[in-house]
Amino acid sequence: MLTETIIKNWTNENINLNPPATRTAIKVTEEILEFQFPDDFKEFYLQLDGFVDWDWTKNMFSIWPLARILEEYHNESDKSFIVFADYLINAHQIGFMKGKDGVFKNTGETPELITDTFSETIFLINSDADILY
Repeated sequence: MLTETIIKNWTNENINLNPPATRTAIKVTEEILEFQFPDDFKEFYLQLDGFVDWDWTKNMFSIWPLARILEEYHNESDKSFIVFADYLINAHQIGFMKGKDGVFKNTGETPELITDTFSETIFLINSDADILY
């Protein structure tokens, strides 16, 4: 399975990974955000709840735990963009748009569609794809 391979790669790169999220934690997060995460997001978070303490990949992307997703959401004025990852300590963000399918990057302008699915996004982050920048 792709997720298991990516998690193994991240572990080998000494990225500090959080333990899996619970179904309850995911459901509570969705209720607070008033947003339903896609199934592949939930499946991924049931294997790991993002990175510990802003840790990042060698290409400087950080996958956020549910607690940080909520914390950052509460601090944002735009409640339509749900961030789950960032590049270079928030140089830009990757997330979902309420009411739209797919995953978007937000560089401070209008969020731009980059993939159709969360799984594709994780694959692109892991493979350092140009579309992310």
